[in-house]
Formats: sequence, structure tokens, C-alpha cells
Amino acid sequence: MADVIKTDVFICGGGPVGLLIAYGLARQGVDSILVEQHDKSQQAMYGRATTLYPRTLELLDQLGLLDDLNQIGYVARNSVTYNGDKRVTSRGWHVMFQRMHGTYLDYCLNIRQKFSEEVIRDAYEVLRGKPYIGWKLEGFSVDEDPCDDDYKVTSQITEVASGRTLTVKSKYIVGADGGHSLVRRLAGIPFEGDHTNFKWVRIDGHFKTDMPDSDVGFASIESKSHGNVLWVQLDHGVKRIGFAMTKEMLAKYGDKLTLEDAKKEAIKSMEPFSLEIESIEWWTLYGINQRVADSFYNNDRVLLAGDACHTHSSGAAQGMNTGVHDAVNLAWKLGGVAKGWYGADMLRTYDSERRPAAQHLIGLDKAFSATISGTVPDGYKDLALDANELFTKIFDDTIQFNIGLGIHYDENIINKDPLATMISAGWRAPDALVYAPGSRLPTRLFHLTRNTGAWSVIVFAGRPDKTKDSLTRGVEALKNISETLPRGMLRFLTVVAQSPAGGDQVFDIPKIGRLYYDSERSAHTAYTVSDVNGTVVIVRPDGILGYATRLEEMSSIPGYFAGFVTPQ
Repeated sequence: MADVIKTDVFICGGGPVGLLIAYGLARQGVDSILVEQHDKSQQAMYGRATTLYPRTLELLDQLGLLDDLNQIGYVARNSVTYNGDKRVTSRGWHVMFQRMHGTYLDYCLNIRQKFSEEVIRDAYEVLRGKPYIGWKLEGFSVDEDPCDDDYKVTSQITEVASGRTLTVKSKYIVGADGGHSLVRRLAGIPFEGDHTNFKWVRIDGHFKTDMPDSDVGFASIESKSHGNVLWVQLDHGVKRIGFAMTKEMLAKYGDKLTLEDAKKEAIKSMEPFSLEIESIEWWTLYGINQRVADSFYNNDRVLLAGDACHTHSSGAAQGMNTGVHDAVNLAWKLGGVAKGWYGADMLRTYDSERRPAAQHLIGLDKAFSATISGTVPDGYKDLALDANELFTKIFDDTIQFNIGLGIHYDENIINKDPLATMISAGWRAPDALVYAPGSRLPTRLFHLTRNTGAWSVIVFAGRPDKTKDSLTRGVEALKNISETLPRGMLRFLTVVAQSPAGGDQVFDIPKIGRLYYDSERSAHTAYTVSDVNGTVVIVRPDGILGYATRLEEMSSIPGYFAGFVTPQ
């Protein structure tokens, strides 16, 4: 008889997405078991994922991971594009850096997946998480019997080396096990999409080149023979070269491209610049397919995240970013459901928010993968642009989505039209600088609203001499509301639009939670809050605006929370 262990959430897949979900749950005090068949720390493979965009960096920062990642990766703040030996300033990746507004993390971080996984795994283990490395999922079943026991998912796992088996009883199972996801297949979730004829080469190694400004972070070479060639600065002094297998190369090599062939083509792809290959750490030849699972949430117990529910090219470097967005969106919702804070409707918002985002990405990726391969896709031929010009146009038109700052979600039970501020619910809540009492140095709102699964209720008090009466009533109302909600679900901040008093006399200001000074009014301006009215903003654990109302209209807040919080 196999040993039986119980946990809140069973996670299949120990890549960055699975690890992030397990880590996010652990930060909320929710138990999980994560299994990964391969010992990633011993693998030579580094994986395709490298580039992290600003919004992804913000999400990782609020999880307390960014500092460690920044110590390893390459911080990229620019890009250069060449057509032949001529520098081209009107197109290429540098467009992205020109659009990075409204964030303090206005850069890309280039770090190979092996190292980002290590950072997340280490943080998970600090929280006493213990991944089951070298174990694989054999199968699972979901109990349909409406009994009192909530551990309705039964999974069988086997230790590869010893053959030892365990049975895991869990409330939920998450498939973060890649494009060939066993969880998805066993759940019978269709994974339809398009197969393309595009094939790309990626090579990581130590290279030397005479290309000017090759060390700024990114470079594109508009090659007539190799498509739009990618050059990326990575961690540990490693560079990445990426190029498309053109029709001519496919006719020449087919699927039989060897490493030596790839090295020769890499040298040609960099022309007219030189390339000296000192060493190779990883390389791959892979085909481009675009697929999205029919559902990210199945049978009330099965969830999918990352490549298990969407696959696409690496052309716009979205793979790791999209997976992080999935993991962060899911972890706080799943943790709250596991603790009894929310019902199943909360998990349905994971599917309704993340699946349309994945579908939108797939639509963009079809155009990106074609143009990077040197082809103008159907639907764009009337624009009379070549593939390189079209790549830049599409990239520029969709840049806010690509860097993550423009990703947003439709109205649902947790995104309600606000009665104050000009920010729509479902969009990223702005960051801003505020001052703690006694401090000469500002702190960021995002650092005061760390992601631990708790909601942030920010009282923008305006000028207390103007708002004192409504502020006093609003603070009392919020205190009463907090007593009706689960303990630990809310954190409160009060932000006043004034400089510190001579003695920082915070006791004179009606407040709830910690008080901060918005001396320069940057926070009130970011949230479009008047000095004389004041506003209460409710920010989801993942930094998305959920709801907002004026201090004078607090009666709508209980109804907002009643829409998704389970009566305690």
C-alpha cells in the first residue's frame, strides 16, 4: 500500500511557473507539494526563456524576488538595429525602451531560465517548501462524491530512481508541466492551434564581434539570408544569437542541422560584422507552433498555467513573462480559496482573465513569427511594408501589451467600475513615491503593497485640513468593514497630500493602518485624487486595481467584497 500524504495544492512541474505558484502559496501559509521529474540543477539545458519585461519585474519585485534576479541577470536599457552595416533608428527593439513610461523598473532583465529557476527554488525552500525532485506524476482522479472531505484530487507519483510510489490527496491540482502537459491530457482538455513551417535556431555562448554597441542589451541585424537576427546580452557574460531557418536553409539542412552547421550559419547571420565563437553553452533548433488550451480551469479542481495551456514562439520574448503573469494571477486566488476566503467563482476569474490574454498573445505571435522569419503574413500585405518594417510596426502598435504595463482584465466579480479615480478596474494600479514619518528617503507604494495574498486598501486622504470630517467617517467605516472580512485579508495604508509636520504629528490625522506623506503629490496625481475630496482605492494582491470610491461614498465597499468573499 502506497503512503498517502495530504496537501492543499498538488503542483506538477518544477519550472519557473510551477515554482512561482508553490512559492506564492507558501507566502500565504498554504501547503503545496510540487513534483518535477528532472533535476534541473544538474541539467546542462538552459531553456529558451531569457527576457523579463517591466511589468513582470514589478510582479517579481512584489514577491521579494527581484533583487536576487538583478544580481545575476543583465540589465538592458537599450537596443541597436543594423541593416547591413548601416544603423537604423526607426525600427527594432529600441522602440520598446522608448515606451517604458510610468514604471520605476524601466529596463529588461536578461537571465537564463536555469538561473531564474534557482532563485525561485531557493526562496521557496527558505519558506520550508521542499520540491519532490526526481518524482513523476503517473495519474490522477477527481472524486465527484459531494462528501465533507475537500481533498477530492487523488494523484499517484513515483520516484524515478527507486520506483517508490506515493499517493497525494489534494484540494486542487495544477498542471505547470509544459507544452506536453500530462495534467492537461489526463483532464481531457483540448489543446488546438496552428502548426507553422517556421524553424528557428538559438545559440548561447561566449562570442566576440566587431558590431558597434554590441553590449547595450539587444541588437537586431536585418539579414537578407537569415531573417531578423537577434543578439542578446545574457547573464555571466554569455550572449545569445537567434536566427530563422529560411526556405533556402530548410532546403539545405531539413531537420538535420548539426551544431557545426549552426555555428557556420551564425557567423553568416552576423554579416557584415565578424563573429568569433569561443564556446557554446546551449543551442536548439525548434519549430514554431501556436496553441491555447480550451480551458485553464476544469472540473472545479484542475488548473493549468504556463506552457501547459499556451505555446507560441519566442519572437517577442513572451514565454517566461506570460508564465509569470499566470502564476501570480493564480497563486493568490488559489491560496484564498484554499483558506476558505473565496468560492470557486474566484478561480473562474483566473480562466476568464488569463485565457483571453493568452489568445491575444497568440494572435500577435503569428505576425511576429512570420516577420522575424522574413515573411509578410496574410492580412498585412496591403501595407506595402517589408518584413522588418512590419515587425517594428506591429511591435510598436502593441508595445504596452508586450512589456506588460498595458495588460488588463475585463470587469468581473473582482474588477468593478470605480466611482473615483480615472484608472479603470482591471488595470495595473500605479506606483508612486511616498514618505514614512521621520524618513528623508521616499519609499514606493509597490513596496508597501507586497504580494502576500492580502488586498491593499489605500486611503488617499487629500489634505486632512480639508477632508478631516469625511476622513474620520471613512476610517471608522473601513474599520467596521475589516471586522466582517477574514483576518489577514486586508492591509490598510493612509496617504496624506502634505509634507510632514514639524514633529510628524501623525496622531492628529485620522488614519487606518500605516500613514505616509505624499509631499510632492505624486501618488495623488497618479491616482487622479483631489486634495479636497479623498478616495479609497482597493488594490488586488497582484497589484491590479479592483475598485475605488470617494470617501463620501463608502457604502458601496461592503457590496464589492460581498461579491466574492465567502461569509465567515
